[in-house]
Amino acid sequence: MPPIFFFATVFLFLKNDKKNVLLHNRLFCTIFFYKPQQIMTKRTVTVIFAVLMTALCASVNAVDFGTYFHDRTLRVDYLREGNAKSNTITLSAFVAKSGTWAGSLVHLIDPFDYGTFRIVVKDAATGTDIYTRTYNSLFQEYVATPTGRDSVALFQETVLVPYPKAKVKLCFQQRDEKQRFVTQKEVLFDPATAKVETRSAASKPVKLLYSGDSHKKLDVVIVADGYTRKDAKKMEQDMRTFAEQLVKMKPYKDHKADFNIWGVGTVSEDHGISNPKKGRRLNTAIGSSFDVMGIARYLMTYEVHRLHDAIGDAPYEQIIIMSNSEEYGGGAIYNFYANVVVSSATASVLPHEFGHTFAGLADEYIDEDISYEELHSTETEPLQPNITSLVAFDKKWKDLVEEGLPTPTPVSAANLNKIGAYEGGGYRKQGIYRPAIRCMMGTGGSFCAVCKRAINAMFKIYTE
Repeated sequence: MPPIFFFATVFLFLKNDKKNVLLHNRLFCTIFFYKPQQIMTKRTVTVIFAVLMTALCASVNAVDFGTYFHDRTLRVDYLREGNAKSNTITLSAFVAKSGTWAGSLVHLIDPFDYGTFRIVVKDAATGTDIYTRTYNSLFQEYVATPTGRDSVALFQETVLVPYPKAKVKLCFQQRDEKQRFVTQKEVLFDPATAKVETRSAASKPVKLLYSGDSHKKLDVVIVADGYTRKDAKKMEQDMRTFAEQLVKMKPYKDHKADFNIWGVGTVSEDHGISNPKKGRRLNTAIGSSFDVMGIARYLMTYEVHRLHDAIGDAPYEQIIIMSNSEEYGGGAIYNFYANVVVSSATASVLPHEFGHTFAGLADEYIDEDISYEELHSTETEPLQPNITSLVAFDKKWKDLVEEGLPTPTPVSAANLNKIGAYEGGGYRKQGIYRPAIRCMMGTGGSFCAVCKRAINAMFKIYTE
């Protein structure tokens, strides 16, 4: 068989020409069933097989951004209502953001599997998946509480997708009891006929750290909350401090050139942050509050749509709310937002919370006072990359455990700096295991090797 025949076959695979899939298959069969032992060695056949399979996967999974999307952003606001038994989704608004799409033009299909929920954009004409992202939300945490078992509650949620050129189906999905994604609701979006709003924020974004083209950088927006007009100078300084602190610790420090960090100021009626447990209910721009889900230090906001309105047209892929309070607290949810106080604890709280929202990392500490009941099941493998139930440990960080080290791994001085599977994590004392005795996602210190690997891997889908 002439070499040119083989290279022509590889070229067809790499062309990503979906119309010629049948031709690809025929050429593939010709190569591997035309007496391969007479024309090449077994090792050569193996190498060629790997090349062709890689090319085929790239051909099938690749989505050309310019074919399906304009270089701008469609914001989708909706309401999720329900309890642990069931929930429904009701569309609130389509909002068109000005400026370019802040995300990658290459990584449109989410390669990670960390979220409980997923938004899937399908081309209406062909049914092809052209954009996917997984995420979590406050609702997911609510249903893990005793109240959330039966009591129905309403939550605001928002997803961002590239702006479609033609009709698409927006599929809102949730995992079932076997962790498979099932579609809860489909919404047809036709850019020619859909009612799309435009909204302007009160403040223009400020560049706190700018490294280049948003398509190849991680765009993070810091949104102020709890600052009055008299706090304008403090707010500006706090934003700059936040930006510096975010890229101070490894591995974020190693990726400083991959960040664009934006600041968005707001004006609140009241100074400070609400804390219902202490009888303090304040009127602030974003509505941040301590004591969320009955956890004193848990700092979040239920006003998700108001949050996105405040951001306006700033390019963003990750959100950090900067809460003007010296009380200890914070919170974050994967691909949702993080909320961090302005205090002496910022240097340690900020990298921890950003690990949640950016890389999908779980808390590695034990806290039996937290009211979550089944946030991390011991019967299935947790979705987060840094905790395990040992049900499917091979898919986690088993490759980083040195040969001969047992799993579960005993906590001892000899194992202090070793990656293993130490019992206690995800708030549970038993049944959930963490990779290190001490880590930023646990009791403090630097990020362990497992968390670093997860963070580094996540940067690739934002910067390529």
